[in-house]
Amino acid sequence: MYDTVAMLEGLNAMFQTQTLVFIFLGFVLGFVVGAIPGFNDANVMAILLPFTLLLDPTVAIVAMVGVYCGAQAAGSIPAILMNIPGTPGNAASTLEGYPMSRAGRSGYALGLSFGASSFGAFIGAFLALILAPILGLFALRFGPAEMFMVAVLGLTVVSTLSADSFAKGLMIAGFGILVSLIGADSMSAFPRATYGVPELYDGMPLIPVLLGLFGLSELILLLSRRTIAEKGSSQSTGWTEILSGFRDSAHHKVNLIRSSILGFVVGVVPGAGATIGSFLAYGQAKQWSRNRSAFGKGNPEGLIATDSANNATANGAIVPMLTLGLPGSASTLVMLAALVLHGVRPGPEFFRNFQVDAYTILFSMFAAAILIATLGLLLARVAQRIVFIPNAILVPTVAVLVFIGAYAWRFMAFDILLMIVFGVFGVLLKTYRYPVPAFMLAIILGPLLESNFLRATRIGGVESLLASPISKVIAAVIVLSLLAPLVQSLLQRKKSED
Repeated sequence: MYDTVAMLEGLNAMFQTQTLVFIFLGFVLGFVVGAIPGFNDANVMAILLPFTLLLDPTVAIVAMVGVYCGAQAAGSIPAILMNIPGTPGNAASTLEGYPMSRAGRSGYALGLSFGASSFGAFIGAFLALILAPILGLFALRFGPAEMFMVAVLGLTVVSTLSADSFAKGLMIAGFGILVSLIGADSMSAFPRATYGVPELYDGMPLIPVLLGLFGLSELILLLSRRTIAEKGSSQSTGWTEILSGFRDSAHHKVNLIRSSILGFVVGVVPGAGATIGSFLAYGQAKQWSRNRSAFGKGNPEGLIATDSANNATANGAIVPMLTLGLPGSASTLVMLAALVLHGVRPGPEFFRNFQVDAYTILFSMFAAAILIATLGLLLARVAQRIVFIPNAILVPTVAVLVFIGAYAWRFMAFDILLMIVFGVFGVLLKTYRYPVPAFMLAIILGPLLESNFLRATRIGGVESLLASPISKVIAAVIVLSLLAPLVQSLLQRKKSED
């Protein structure tokens, strides 16, 4: 199954000048795209798709790996500094990163983020290299019932996102699921709650909703302050805070390893995505933390969990694309299209017919992890100066990018109007202290829940949801995730009484 000669040839091909140059160029492009709110790495990769025909297929995919990994890492920059996720997978990074920036620790937060991102990318690359030939067969076992249980597992994170009131979290998550069901029915194609608006037939577009809830709403709230940092806080713009955060991220070894493995496993499951992986990791970090009360106020554990899982998920999503021909995300879908255009068909025979190319792609993930830890830190020092820019300048500048990003998703003016609506809605949620991430998570998981529930029940009835061993294991994890905080609080209460 593992050919040592092919691995060495793949490693040698990765160190060729052309390959290294395109990894670097792809990473820089992805980093810039990820750092700009609203611009999507998948869209940029789709634009570059025709130009990849001029390259060797392996070099083309390696460049796209650089774009993909760079965007996932850089998406935390606006999430931490402005509470605006650069990509949907970075939405969970706002939960702890932005409070740290407002408290005057933006440099430390960026150091933590890139330390966790590089570690997560490295663990994801290592697991992909070792497990890719066999994990493809495991991913095939995930049918509609298993995917439904994965979506339910994702919703258990709502309890960790509701710091003020669990009831508020459940209510807003339920409303988010209802909103996510707007559009054509996944089975009958019958339009629901579209009110004759053709732009809604395909469902609720993710990017305009994300930019409205996190981006525009935060820009509106920033108008009441002079800068992002709270009054009286001090910001360090030197290397000390960044390097301190990068170094401290390595001290949370259990959290890093747990979150990276969890993110990688979620990435391997086709269609799950980095958003689910990062929120699940955040939920697990909070449930097993000894300092749960500090979450939501700038706890390093939460930021480390989300960013390590996010980048591990990106590498995990490449595995089913290579081994099964099933893209695990929109970005890997573009990679799949690039390989097909070059006459290379990923699938079960890929590691047999294109072993050297496969290992070159897998080794390029390690190069991307190194770039996150080096180039990412260099750019982080420049990026953290954003907190010093007066909001009178920052808000209109970012607003232009947000509006362009909303329009660029589908090139529809309707999406700008939709973003404004959700921007106002986001202001109301934040004003009355409803968890915005819980609503966003429900928007993402709603279609996954509905479509897989309908498919599973039509194939084998409701009892089929728990028929397979995988579904039963996921159900057990769901129960443990819900009971763990209760058990932990009871043990702490008993310990305090003793």
